[in-house]
This record gives sequence, structure tokens and C-alpha cells, in this order.
Amino acid sequence: MATPVLMPRLGNTVESCLITGWLKQKGDRVMKGDILCELETDKAAFEIEAPADGILLDIFFDEDEDVPVLTTIAVIGEQGENYDALRPHEAMSNESAPATDSKPPAPDTYGAEVPEKNNTAPARSEDAPPSPISPRAKKLAEKRGIPWPSVIGTGPGGRIIERDIRAAEKNQARLMPAAQKLAEKEGTIPASGSGLGKRITASDMRSSGQQIATGSEEDTVRKVPLKGVRKIIAGRMLESLQNSAQLTLHSQADASNLLGLRKELKNRERPQNKITINDLLHFAVIKSLLINPELNSLFVPDTIEYYKDVHLGFAVDTPRGLLVPVIKKANYFNLSGLSDRAKILAASCIEGKINPDDLSGATFTVTNLGNFGIESFTPVLNLPQTAILGVGTINLKAVQADFGINYVPHIGFSLTIDHRIIDGATGARFLQTLAEEIDAIDLTAAL
Repeated sequence: MATPVLMPRLGNTVESCLITGWLKQKGDRVMKGDILCELETDKAAFEIEAPADGILLDIFFDEDEDVPVLTTIAVIGEQGENYDALRPHEAMSNESAPATDSKPPAPDTYGAEVPEKNNTAPARSEDAPPSPISPRAKKLAEKRGIPWPSVIGTGPGGRIIERDIRAAEKNQARLMPAAQKLAEKEGTIPASGSGLGKRITASDMRSSGQQIATGSEEDTVRKVPLKGVRKIIAGRMLESLQNSAQLTLHSQADASNLLGLRKELKNRERPQNKITINDLLHFAVIKSLLINPELNSLFVPDTIEYYKDVHLGFAVDTPRGLLVPVIKKANYFNLSGLSDRAKILAASCIEGKINPDDLSGATFTVTNLGNFGIESFTPVLNLPQTAILGVGTINLKAVQADFGINYVPHIGFSLTIDHRIIDGATGARFLQTLAEEIDAIDLTAAL
């Protein structure tokens, strides 16, 4: 009996996942536990394992497709098994729709490469636009130098799929040795050449736009498609700036107490000496939000939600990019507990093992670029949050004293607020409170 491979539910807040790559192909024999494909949400990366032994009979979704959770993305079984009942509903509808001379079959919404039903490709009029191409087919075409817009697609709705590119490669005119060397640079290959038997010569390659290796763009420019989590982040950042009135306030606070506390903690016995400057800042931020609850809020359509508890998000730099885990009900932690929880979440992010539920639900976010020497910057709101605090580096600042000038360490803060909800004065009061709370941290009480 065939076994479906389901898109897993990765936490209560994840509704869909992006397939970033298939490690097994249709027709491969797999063992239970083998990695079939890699997934991404806007939060983290995951892998799907084979739920059973058998042959990977079919794959219903291509790379770069966003698939709802609990959807069948592939099926495993034995050769010849019928698995029509396991196909996603949309894929079934597309493949089973009868084709007529007057109306082509509907496009395959999910990009599934369905089995070929006949060997006769539909004719394409000269002025018709190029057929859409599946991501796998396009990748193969670019790798083999096949000009895919001229390829006739045999997939649903005339979609160009992988077998069409392989067929075009077989029919492509043969290359002369010199032309073959140029083709290795993955330039455009003309459909036919001027050589004997229409073989493609080096002259044909150059005239078709192929550049000699020493001056080719590919030697100087690396082009990377915007996809996966980076594409999702890009869209959300743009949406944030387009759909809110963002105002950033910059200030500095005396960091003498922060540095003094950190030094004191280092001199104590474990586990207190693992507490960082960042932990101390988080502790002060939480206290400040309880005093200024206007900033501990979310703005959903026509409604402002003010939260009694602080759900603190903090930015973590990972190999996959920026992730923001959330310390839920952070106001109930003492300093040691807050530090422990932050370290657990940060490690899970870096290792790629974070639970998606731990990456949602923040009511306020802190992002620290001080380690990179950044003094101030403009953090972008993580909607629907109404405020985000950027933390800069600690620098010496000249301060007027009774008997001259003193140089006092100061830390930079950049507070971005949604000006539709929070007034500038409200944001300024929060920064004042934060400076006071930093100066007032008492380790005896905090630990």
C-alpha cells in the first residue's frame, strides 16, 4: 500500500512551508528515515524524512513552492501501485481534466510533473508567449545551455518540464571542439550552426552573445536568485515600511553600571558569571515596558492590543540569517532565568532546531548591533508590533563635571515606533525610563 509523504505541521503558528530542495528524485528507492527534501519557513529550516521503505513514486511539488501543512507532497510505494487517491486535490483536478482541441488543459497549479499521456506535443503558434517552465526544468536548461523559451512543453497547459529540456538537449546541434569549450561557460547555444552538417562553431557561439572567458560577466558577477527565507524576509521588511508610520528616536545612556555589574558577575562563582551585557539590557527593557505599557502592544486592524505580560523578542544572527526567538512572559523571570532562557533559544536558532512556536508572539523586540561597532541605526518594525529597540556599541562620552571634563562610557539606543500608535514623547519617556532602570539594577534582588 502506497504511503503519503505529508508536509508536517511545524508548530501551531506555521500554516505553510517552502520546499527549498529535493534530495531524492522520482523513481529513487528510499529507506525509512532517508532525507527526502529540505523545507523553510520564514523562521527556520527543516528536513522531511521518508516515512517508509519503497520507491519514490511521485513528487507533487517543485522547489520554491509554498505548500500548506498536512498536504501530500510525495508518495512512496512499489512499482505499479495506484496512488491516485493520494494526490493533492488540485493536482488530481488538473491531470484528470480532459484536453480538447479548442481548449488546452488547465495549468498545473503546483508544478507537478505528471506522467506523459502521449508523445505528440501541441503545436505552438509563432506569436504565442513562451510556455511557463518548472523550476527544475529551468535549472537544468540553464546548466545545459538550452534556450528554453524555444522548447515545446508537454506538461499540463503546455508547461515545460524536465523531460522536455532533456529531449531538447538530445536534438540540439552538435558543437565543434572550440565551441564546446565556450559552451562550458554556460553561454547561449544557437539552435544550429554554420559548420558542416549545421554543427555549431566558435564563431557561431560568439555571434550568439557568448563572451570569451577572460571578459565574461559570469567571471565578475555572482547572481543569486532571491528565494527561500531571504525572499520572505525581504517581502516583510518592505511591507513593514509601506504599512506603518515609522519614527526612530536616538539616545544614549550611562553604561557605567552595566560594565560594573558585568565585572562583578565575572568575579562571582558560576552560574552568575555567564550573564552578559545583553541579559542585563533585556532585564532593564522588561522593567521599562512594565512602566511604559504603551510600547508593549500590537496594532491589528483598527485595534490596539496592550499586553500585561512582556513577550520579549531578541534578534539572533544565524547562518540562515536573522531570527527572532521570543521569551514568553519574560517579566516572570529573574536575571539568571532570563539569561538561561535566552541562551537556550539562541542556541536552537543557530543549530536550526528552533520550534516555530518559539519564533512568534513577541510584543516587543530588541536587536543589538553593538558587537559590530554600530553606534546607532534604524531598526525596522516587526509588524504588528508597535516598537523595536536597537542597541549600539558602548563608547566614551565627554561629560561636564564640577572640575572639568569626565569621559563616561555611554551605550547607544535607537527606538523605532509606529507613530500612528505611539507619540514621540511616549517613546522618549521609555528611553528615559530605560536609562534609569539600567542604572538601578541591583544584583542582589535581580538574581
